[in-house]
Amino acid sequence: MLIHLLTGLILFGSALLPLYAQQNANDYTLQLKKASDKINLDGILSEQAWVEADVADAFHQSRPNDQNAAYSKTEAKVTYDDKFLYIGAVCYNSIETGDYVVQSLKRDFSFPITDAFAVFLDPINNQTAGFSFAVSPLGVQREGLVLGGGNDGVTTSWDNKWFSKVTRHPDKWVVEMAIPFKSLRYNSQLSVWGINFARNDLKQPETSTWKPVPTQFNVANLAFTGQLNWDKPPKKSGANVAFIPYISGGVQHDIENNETPEFQGPKVGFDAKVALTSSLNLDITVNPDFSQVEVDRQVTNLERFSIFFPERRQFFIENSDLFRFGIPPIRPFFSRTIGLKSGQIVPILAGLRLTGNVSEKWRVGAMSIQTEGVKNENLDFQSQNYSVATVQRSLHNKRSNVMLFGLSRQAFDNVTPDQDDFNRVLGGETILRSDDNKWETFVQYQQTFTRYDSTTFMGKWWRRAGGLLGTAYEGRHLFALVSLEYLGQDYRSDMGFLRQLFHRNDEEGSSEAIPYTSSFHYIGYRFFPKQNKHIRFYGLRYEGNVLLNTANNLSLTERSSSMRAFVNFNDGSSINANVGNYATQLYFPTNITGVMDSLLQADLYNYTEFWLNGQLSKRYKFYGNASIRYGGFYNGKKLTLNSDLNYRLQPWGNIGLSFAYNDVRFPVGYGDAKLLLLGPRFELTFTRSVFLTTFLQYNTQADNFNINSRLQWRFAPMSDLFVVFTDNLNPTNFEQKNWGVVLKLNYWLSL
Repeated sequence: MLIHLLTGLILFGSALLPLYAQQNANDYTLQLKKASDKINLDGILSEQAWVEADVADAFHQSRPNDQNAAYSKTEAKVTYDDKFLYIGAVCYNSIETGDYVVQSLKRDFSFPITDAFAVFLDPINNQTAGFSFAVSPLGVQREGLVLGGGNDGVTTSWDNKWFSKVTRHPDKWVVEMAIPFKSLRYNSQLSVWGINFARNDLKQPETSTWKPVPTQFNVANLAFTGQLNWDKPPKKSGANVAFIPYISGGVQHDIENNETPEFQGPKVGFDAKVALTSSLNLDITVNPDFSQVEVDRQVTNLERFSIFFPERRQFFIENSDLFRFGIPPIRPFFSRTIGLKSGQIVPILAGLRLTGNVSEKWRVGAMSIQTEGVKNENLDFQSQNYSVATVQRSLHNKRSNVMLFGLSRQAFDNVTPDQDDFNRVLGGETILRSDDNKWETFVQYQQTFTRYDSTTFMGKWWRRAGGLLGTAYEGRHLFALVSLEYLGQDYRSDMGFLRQLFHRNDEEGSSEAIPYTSSFHYIGYRFFPKQNKHIRFYGLRYEGNVLLNTANNLSLTERSSSMRAFVNFNDGSSINANVGNYATQLYFPTNITGVMDSLLQADLYNYTEFWLNGQLSKRYKFYGNASIRYGGFYNGKKLTLNSDLNYRLQPWGNIGLSFAYNDVRFPVGYGDAKLLLLGPRFELTFTRSVFLTTFLQYNTQADNFNINSRLQWRFAPMSDLFVVFTDNLNPTNFEQKNWGVVLKLNYWLSL
């Protein structure tokens, strides 16, 4: 009954999509005039151009309560000259006592947990893709790309060169930014850009914006931008080419296999960024090296499926929302499948990526990556080409769009394509959003083609198909979603992350696809108490998921349902209590903990679990989260303790400790398991250009103790020297297994 009510409610709301409208952007308009004198980037805002510029003030709270005007006064201004877009802001202190909340001096800080001023730009004015630039009171910079129109927040993996200056005073701090037009992608024919400003004053605590953003949305959401009206459209930025060569080398020593130290390198390669137009960019990489990319944080995996880790390699980041098709668990393209095979690195030879806007309504994306073949005792893998192309057109209200996409993985025998080893995916997707961003309806269809499955190449197309259909509502109080997914028996996307399709058979050391039709749904309600000094909101949320095996008369593969009660506080802290009930069909014998004496046999398992979570706001110097879970686990019991505790040595760094303990007890004969994961970490910022990050990860499930330490010296804008040390030890006796040191130098040349 609940699902029927939910479905009816959401489908009714989606039918009303055109009736919803956001606040008139004309209520929030800045007239942009060219600077009448030269801007001296000193953080003072004394030039005549700043005096003449329009003022964006009267900011509104987004958090904790979007019904209030901002307590902390902020004034923002914009001007420009032939080379730069200038942003100036005066950030007044509503509470004069106490330090600013600044996590560290490291670039690309986390905006929600740092005192900062930010600007969000939508130069194409399509409410789909944009830029974010932010500065903390200590002058630390943060730049990023706004993904999915702001629904997915901002990724700071995108880097570019820009300039800023901050001055601090007893009652305020002042920031002045200079953003080169060469760093932006814009349409030189447009005289109207989308723009919004955000301010964090966490002593208050408060996050505020110029154009109001409802509290349930990210402040970077481009549905809520005001207008920046140019006195005349900005000129084309001219030739804009960035050439970033690197050289790296190091030493690796595999002690476990009694090998001698192996010196590697020197390795050379480069990245290049070429602005074909002011809104269309070509990225080139040759022999890329990702040794400096931050290490993934390990987790204890007690699931039947792989764990999703985010992409951190910069080449794959810019405009990555163009290549983000579908929603989990159906993600046909996931860039981390490129350059990795069975946990082993596969060298990338070269790659091209073309992304951007060809007009206000049309966006395009194309990427092609060629990898090297690998043949050793652990892996025999041919050279591969990975290509993806997409075209996207915005619809009536800009927030909605339709997209067509194609994916191809092609194996090569030397330089000849292997006609028996390929995978293709063709598909389309439509997303309809209301102007106020509350309603969203999405439809996707995919058709796959491959040579190594059980059907003929063109036969039984429905077995190769995949798709999803859903609709969601995100209101201030009520929020809900219902989706339906389908994957056929011979569906394959070798470039995708398909979490629930493949099931492990640990007895045979293999996996098999189990096709399914599923429904994921949730509904919840938030209550906002009036004039409460402590509680921001509280509420309830129900969540459910059902997977049915389409190859076996829609028999049950998995069912889960959970109920959560939650309380969020004004300072950013929260607490919630949960109960969940599960039914899980194991199709094959499975070593669910990785250390079992006997495998869990194929059967349908039913169990219930309870858990409690608490989080202390990051505005405090000591912060973190902790949880306790207890209940059934297949045919046994499981106790899970998790915590992530941190102390901020403001502003010089952070010390943290992540802890995960699982006590799993099965009936006699299966073997109990006590799994421990400890992850101390140290992030030190000696200056705004010298950083040291060290991760220690003690993992009894992986039977490994890993040390990863990265020293970074930013000796020039966007130019770095990295020293990365990695050590793997036996967690029992701490004997070394292997270790390595890598040095990498890259330099950003603007041509």
